[in-house]
Amino acid sequence: MSEHTIYSVKGESEELKAAVASARTTFKFFWRELSWESRRIVKCLDLAAVKLSFTLDPDDPQIPAVENMWVGNVEFDGQTITGVLMNEPRWATSLQASDTVSLPFEALNDWMYVRNGHVYGGFTVDALRAGMSEDARDEHDRAWGLDFGTPGLVEVVPAPDDQQPWLLSRNLDSAEDRQTLATLEHTEHPMALDMREKVEEGLQEHPHVIHDYDPAGWLMLHREVLAGNYPVVAALLRHGADPLAPNVHGQTSLALASAAGWPRIVDLLQRSAPEYHGQVPSRGFPLWPIGFALMALGLGWLYYLVIHPLQETWGGRSVEIARSWDFLGAVMVLGYGIVSGTGPWYFRLRMRTPQWGGSRVLDLIALLIGAVIAFTLHDQLQHYVIGFHNSTR
Repeated sequence: MSEHTIYSVKGESEELKAAVASARTTFKFFWRELSWESRRIVKCLDLAAVKLSFTLDPDDPQIPAVENMWVGNVEFDGQTITGVLMNEPRWATSLQASDTVSLPFEALNDWMYVRNGHVYGGFTVDALRAGMSEDARDEHDRAWGLDFGTPGLVEVVPAPDDQQPWLLSRNLDSAEDRQTLATLEHTEHPMALDMREKVEEGLQEHPHVIHDYDPAGWLMLHREVLAGNYPVVAALLRHGADPLAPNVHGQTSLALASAAGWPRIVDLLQRSAPEYHGQVPSRGFPLWPIGFALMALGLGWLYYLVIHPLQETWGGRSVEIARSWDFLGAVMVLGYGIVSGTGPWYFRLRMRTPQWGGSRVLDLIALLIGAVIAFTLHDQLQHYVIGFHNSTR
């Protein structure tokens, strides 16, 4: 990658603005390719990079407000693009080649990857080449040592060997472009098809990967949704992946799929989680009245278990304390009522905790805390009543 000369595209023409918009629209195909490249033992891509716009604050009017630079070793979390600066800045003197940089997705100016010397993406590069003379364009292409194709037309994914290339106009402004993009959104990456059996076997042998968060706070489902890997997403859902679980940024899989622009995955997730907030009309009886009813039942039960025996004891009458399991039941009913009657905070929080067997860790912790409270309350009440009677004899 470092062997390629990297050029920055200058200017703010309407053609360049349209090219930038097209690059952002199709970035998902770049990220999908990188998601599979990271799995390859033998790498397939000659080059993969994004061009980011770095905002400057110059005092010199001769210095532009923005410098566009290419970045390799790209990582993407749905919000921020991170990578390594590939060329020495001309104006951004606080940076230098090989620095790690991070910018929001809105700073994306272009992307491209190269396979067998052929370029995919490169919308702003195409805009630049289209404005060159034929000789200048040939010189430009020789400097890169790459096949950029016909000016005005861009490929975003390789076509199968027996098919014609999927060509898009640079501005993505024709009916044919919209049809081609829809086709590409519904076309699986070849590796996704080849890996289906291995994915199924891996999920069966290692089910913990379905529910465990990675060190960055993402589930496997989040990663595959963002990359648009429909077969893997479908397999994860079949094996019990939670479509409502948020990542560390609070983004659910549906939010990631919608932001990235994968309509088939959006549809799949909505079918898997029809109760997703805001996606379908609310049906049935709301939960909060049930929660308040459970709270009233739990408090009444605890009154009978605790206050009534105390009143009898203070009145000098003998009383038998209920079993500890009755205390546990009352505390559990009260706890369920609090969770159900005070909003979705608990359910959102529980999705952030790992799954242990068939339960979430937060559920197990809540049960343990409830049991401790119930048994402690029972023991303390029993000791108090016995001590009170002994002191009055």
